[in-house]
Amino acid sequence: MGPAPELPARLTSEGAIPSVPGAEPRGRALAFALVALVYVAVGLVAFWPVLPGSTTRLFGVGPDSILGAWSLGWVAHTLVHGQNPFFTRDILAPNGVDLAQNNIMPLLGLITVPVTLTAGPVASANLLMVLAMPASAVAAFSVLLRLRVWLPAAAVGGMIYGFSPYMVGHGLGHVMLVFAPIPPLIALALVSIAESHKVCVRRGLALGLLVVAQFLIEPEVLATVGIAVGVAVLWVLVRWRTWGAWFEGRVYFIGWTLGIAVLVAVVFLAYPIWMMVAGPQHYVGPAQGIPNPWYNDLLSFVVPGPLQSQALGMRTLGTVLTAKGGPAELGGYIGIPVLLVATVLAFRGRRAPRMQLALVVMIGMGLLSLGPHLAIDGKLTPIPLPSEVMTKLPLLDNILSSRMSFEVDACLAAVIAFGLDDIRRGSRGRAKAVWRLDNPVVVTVVVLAALVATQLPRWPYASQVVPGPLGSRVSQVIPGGDPVAMTYPYTGPLSSISAWPMVWQAEDGFRFRLTSGYAIHRGPTGHATFWPDTMSPPGLQQFLAAGTPPTVYGPAPRLGPSLVAVTRTVLREYDVRVVIVARLVQNSGPVAKLFRMALGSPRVVTRSFLVWVSPNRAM
Repeated sequence: MGPAPELPARLTSEGAIPSVPGAEPRGRALAFALVALVYVAVGLVAFWPVLPGSTTRLFGVGPDSILGAWSLGWVAHTLVHGQNPFFTRDILAPNGVDLAQNNIMPLLGLITVPVTLTAGPVASANLLMVLAMPASAVAAFSVLLRLRVWLPAAAVGGMIYGFSPYMVGHGLGHVMLVFAPIPPLIALALVSIAESHKVCVRRGLALGLLVVAQFLIEPEVLATVGIAVGVAVLWVLVRWRTWGAWFEGRVYFIGWTLGIAVLVAVVFLAYPIWMMVAGPQHYVGPAQGIPNPWYNDLLSFVVPGPLQSQALGMRTLGTVLTAKGGPAELGGYIGIPVLLVATVLAFRGRRAPRMQLALVVMIGMGLLSLGPHLAIDGKLTPIPLPSEVMTKLPLLDNILSSRMSFEVDACLAAVIAFGLDDIRRGSRGRAKAVWRLDNPVVVTVVVLAALVATQLPRWPYASQVVPGPLGSRVSQVIPGGDPVAMTYPYTGPLSSISAWPMVWQAEDGFRFRLTSGYAIHRGPTGHATFWPDTMSPPGLQQFLAAGTPPTVYGPAPRLGPSLVAVTRTVLREYDVRVVIVARLVQNSGPVAKLFRMALGSPRVVTRSFLVWVSPNRAM
């Protein structure tokens, strides 16, 4: 094969993103550190009073936060005890859960093992969440600098990426979706591979390991990033008449390098993917019960939701969309001022390939984020959209359309950063009067003002007091051998209180199993469900889960001899050796009375807990 044809200067990274002279390396390092510190400060403000490593409070107010902390504890536990991190019977016993189909974040659990083993999983979860947005912002900032973008422009781009409305929404409790420093690195790796004049094993290995890392943090983010890459490839094919001569000389090298990346990903991910699609207790169909249930409204991009502090005089869609996924899924907002700024910058740089690519991917992912059918102002229309195809594809039917706002915001960050960089390059050699509309400093200030006025979040987030811990008196009486425990509150998806027993379990080193739990798991029909399976006979479960919708387990039975008999039967049939009742939880009085009637006096009585224990099969 002959040498690769030369690409016109405006299409190469050297031509499209020229070297920017300026500060010396020491000065640039100081500027980088200052920008990173600003990002960290913003992250601390967002979660105050929760700090990295806090053990008395946990970010968020819902059960997803507790599931995140539990997952970190579970990964550390499996590493120490040599167990399978992708499957457990420690919750939802006896059947267990295919954790490969849940967001257990094995990589994040691995890197926080020292913190988890010394300070507990709550400390690890807080550490990751408080630093997640700053880490993502720093990664985007670094990548833009590597692409030779003007430092202030790169700093603005990092801020947009790391603290976007998507990030702000999922900051309510989804650490695996907010901790996103890997996608910018994947983009950089793809750019470097596309520019290579040879097969580069090192770059292929790096890309493959980045793909593996993102999968082990959150597979859904990796899937949507892959879709965004597909949109970019389609645009390259559209522009083939212009760019084809350059790519044809590199297709061989690009193909082999990407092949190395695929091989690395297959080697490391074959088992977790098998667990996901065919492992024990895996469910079939979409996790939410129906494909793509949460999506952006057409007005989501311009009407602020409940997490934005400024309404800009517009009616919020929060009351309409919250019912479909909660504030966390309202990440599509950009805002009219920011859209206007981005439009102006994109128009100025419309001939630059990097701007074209970022803009096309942004529009394409925005269209996909609207879901299978167009919704306008909360009303779903019959107009089909491209993402309807995903509802018919295995695995992709699990992607929530609204979460593709992540790529929209990432591309918006690139559009604005590239636009500011273009102004900087265009102003060289010109008079830099402050009043000039093309003064890069003035434009950067205008962009920052538009961002703050438009997207300023309602911070700090609410947080929750950490439940428990069980305490030494309780832990000491729990028998060995991972006994099955029945708890009150009854663990489920309703609230953070209902997930408290999972914190007790994780903080206590997984010394007991739970008959209930909060995780997506295989239901009686083989499809996904959030609710623990119906116990037989059902009376005890109905009584403990009295706060759940009656349609799940049925109305709670009356406390009496019949329920006492059912309770003894259930404890025997499910081999329950430990019963733990949190005394400070609402309705704990009748629950404690039931177990006193069925089992006698509790073994342990503290201000917070009542505990019944039996070493025998029949309590």
